[in-house]
Amino acid sequence: MLRQRLCRALAPFDRRALAHDVASASTLGLVGDVACQYFVEGRRMPGRSTDADRALDPRRMMALMLFNGAYVGTFLHFLYKTYPVVVFAAASRLRPSPLKSHLLCENATMHAHACAWVDNVHCGVLYIPVYYFSVGLLQGVSAADSANNLLKEWLSTYTSCSAFWVPYMSANFAFVPANRRVQAMALGNLVWSVVIDYFAHRSL
Repeated sequence: MLRQRLCRALAPFDRRALAHDVASASTLGLVGDVACQYFVEGRRMPGRSTDADRALDPRRMMALMLFNGAYVGTFLHFLYKTYPVVVFAAASRLRPSPLKSHLLCENATMHAHACAWVDNVHCGVLYIPVYYFSVGLLQGVSAADSANNLLKEWLSTYTSCSAFWVPYMSANFAFVPANRRVQAMALGNLVWSVVIDYFAHRSL
């Protein structure tokens, strides 16, 4: 039953929708990094900064753009389709109750909130570690230094991630059509990427 639900959720493949998700995630990830470097860290264009360490870092911009295109635009395009299946599988094990009924109803607020918490688990276990390693390696940071940076910053990153994304993703799954959820997430990621960008680079 679970395998059948997963197959049905992943079966519809729309190349145009995937392309839109990748384009929006890449672009907004780039904009978020520029905003972080310029407004939060006070970096400036190379020709306008006498200190090379205070100049905008184009390699970092490229790393964030590539990561967001690959992870947010591509991977999440498919992963988000599985969240309702996970909620259905967990809810089906509960005894009959109003809670179970709400969790099994894809249009219910409780179901959307449960999907947001599934996403929260994914963020803590997979997204944050992959972010630190991928962005670090794309910038030339060693795996050991990326691991140390992750250990140092994971709790701050996850706490901020939970505070921002659980309410946002609850609204995303409650009000946004399934084929637009990655783009809606990418829009929110414009704000979030400034936060995680800062945490990931303040110790490097």
